[in-house]
Amino acid sequence: MTESRPPKCVRSLGSLLHVTYKPYRTAGQALQTHVELEDWVVQHGGRLDDTVQFAHDAQRGVHLQVKPATSEVSSSMTPGTCVMKIPIELTMSYFNAINYEPEQQQTEKGERKTTFFSHGVELPKQLIEAIGPEETTTFFLMGQYLRREEGFWYPYIQSLPGPEELTTPLLFKEEDGDLAWLNMTSLAASRERRLQIWKVNYEKAYSMMQDLGVENARLYTWDLYLWASTIISSRAFTAKVLASVIPKLQTAEEGDRISVLLPLIDATNHKPLSKVEWRAGTDSIGLVVMSDLRAGDEVGNNYGPRNNEQLMMNYGFCIPDNPCEYRVVSLRAPPDSPLAQIKAQYEQHCSKSANKRNTVADQEDKYYVFSLSYPLIDSFQPLEYSIFSPDLLRALSVIVANDRELETVTIDEDGFQVPWAQYAGSRNLIASLNQIVIELLSYIRRLEVSGSQLGDPKNLKQVFSKQFRESHIDLSRTAVFIANWTLMSRRILEEGSQGELLDGLLSRVPERIFDAEKKVHIKERILNRKSLLPGSQSAELFGFGDLYQLLPMSLQSIAKECIDGLITRAKQAIAIDDGTGSGSGDTENGPHALFAYAVFINLIVAVHRHTPSQLPPRLRIWCNFLMNTYPAPPNDVSWTLPDETDETILSAFDSFINDHLPGNVLGPLTPWVGTPVPGQGERDVSDWWLSPNWLRWAWLVLEQEMVMNVVDDPLGEMVDGMSGMRMRGVLYIPREQYN
Repeated sequence: MTESRPPKCVRSLGSLLHVTYKPYRTAGQALQTHVELEDWVVQHGGRLDDTVQFAHDAQRGVHLQVKPATSEVSSSMTPGTCVMKIPIELTMSYFNAINYEPEQQQTEKGERKTTFFSHGVELPKQLIEAIGPEETTTFFLMGQYLRREEGFWYPYIQSLPGPEELTTPLLFKEEDGDLAWLNMTSLAASRERRLQIWKVNYEKAYSMMQDLGVENARLYTWDLYLWASTIISSRAFTAKVLASVIPKLQTAEEGDRISVLLPLIDATNHKPLSKVEWRAGTDSIGLVVMSDLRAGDEVGNNYGPRNNEQLMMNYGFCIPDNPCEYRVVSLRAPPDSPLAQIKAQYEQHCSKSANKRNTVADQEDKYYVFSLSYPLIDSFQPLEYSIFSPDLLRALSVIVANDRELETVTIDEDGFQVPWAQYAGSRNLIASLNQIVIELLSYIRRLEVSGSQLGDPKNLKQVFSKQFRESHIDLSRTAVFIANWTLMSRRILEEGSQGELLDGLLSRVPERIFDAEKKVHIKERILNRKSLLPGSQSAELFGFGDLYQLLPMSLQSIAKECIDGLITRAKQAIAIDDGTGSGSGDTENGPHALFAYAVFINLIVAVHRHTPSQLPPRLRIWCNFLMNTYPAPPNDVSWTLPDETDETILSAFDSFINDHLPGNVLGPLTPWVGTPVPGQGERDVSDWWLSPNWLRWAWLVLEQEMVMNVVDDPLGEMVDGMSGMRMRGVLYIPREQYN
């Protein structure tokens, strides 16, 4: 490539002024720098449309707006108006750093050649090749900053915010109390990750500049690097805007890895969902507004569907009620976990597929919780997928899967998951949603507790951080309500319309959490989308006390009297800390609770083995499923559980049943199970329905088929959950039909 130089004399780095950051600017000064920037752009052949002007206010800072109506200027702007245009020669990028000279381009005015000049900042070729395009652009901007008034881009750089005006988390100061506002948020970890990356990149380049003997390398300080990197991350566009001049940039790989600064154009603020288009030609780049605007309206740019974390990290601001808000959820998969193993199988499957994914971004985990207003969710997506990304639910489906569910995992080009629509498949989705509820409630609590210690924000960084925290709390509360709705549909026993049930749940949430408008939107979302769980609402999760109503009417009172008598005597005879407190009578948690569930399962299986017709269809189908999935224990060998603690607990129950339980406690059940209660000391026979082997069989079934740690009242925790979540295990009994 032929080396070229700009027409003006190039001064050496030795003549640079000492770097001093400009002081904080007043509103008038900030606006004046943008007026001077406009003049500079016009002098070089660019323009700002006559219908717009730069303005300033406290909320938006310097921004572009439609001028007030006059006799000469219309009071509105029509779609298709090109509000600004800059010549390509004014752009700043890696191509300027290397003095790039593309091939001649054919234009309407004939052939011309656009050369990207370095304008006085000559970085060593060895440095450029070592650090790559991204870091080269950063150090090139630093060099241009150091040229001050002598620099070609001085009017542009003067219009940029100084370090004291930047509000991205990387510029937060501990001495000002800024960092405390990031505690317990995802921004804290994101800030640390980016700082580490930037420091490594800076130290590599800075050390190399010193080794190469670059004059005044000491002026390329870490603070200046931090400023330049922040400017690029917050204002730069992809190099695809230069594709008409440099055709190779039309490909995603080339165009996305190089950043381009567009003076004047990058002064527009982000407006979510605003309709704009880029007009990139061989000699200029323009911004075209594709919607109607009235006098005084802000002319915004659309950075894309950015959530508040992206806006904070890259641009240093937050949008309350951001329609594009979503939260990234972190799921860690240890190398030997089922999730890690299945992900590895999936990646291997995709690598062999004709439809394999092509980009690194496609291979990233997409674990998201979306806001209710997120615009990129297809209208046909099920209710749960409109709030929780498919990748998130599918990954959780593996994390919470029991052994039988792991055996059913499907893998194809679209991903992997446990099938939910088959018989007994809903347990997995229920457990997945419960895990989400636990995570969301914990996250809300962390933000609320840490936020209560912060006081009022004292600067703009803290204002935006508070908005970020509130945005994540609001998003999480909505997601909890949606997940709880699906869970409630599998816990409720009484009949009632969906609308009535939904109104009852919404009435529990005070106005300070969900205002009237939010409640309307939540109700519309729930009632207008199908659930991933097939069929209508029908209880599938049961606390112990609810199980009896599944039995035939003639058995309910007998079973309750016998089992309750057994459980009461067992709790009196066996001292086991079940986490419920002495004498609480709570049968929902701990070893005594599991024993109660195991006895119930043993009873209905015994009834089914004796006379299946005595059970309703739902329990008959379930018993067949259990016996096919978990083979009955042997008659000739005593079972021992692999877990020593469980074996010790069950041995205590064995001893109590065999040696101390009066026979009349379970006697009324004999006609139903077909076997009389053996005498004391003889109840360890292998085929009796409460023998040690059958008790262990039921215990193993519970380990697989229960949903543990179900949040007892998610809405109550969400409204007033500062005292800690109450959770309990519940037994999953699927509905008899899935269509």
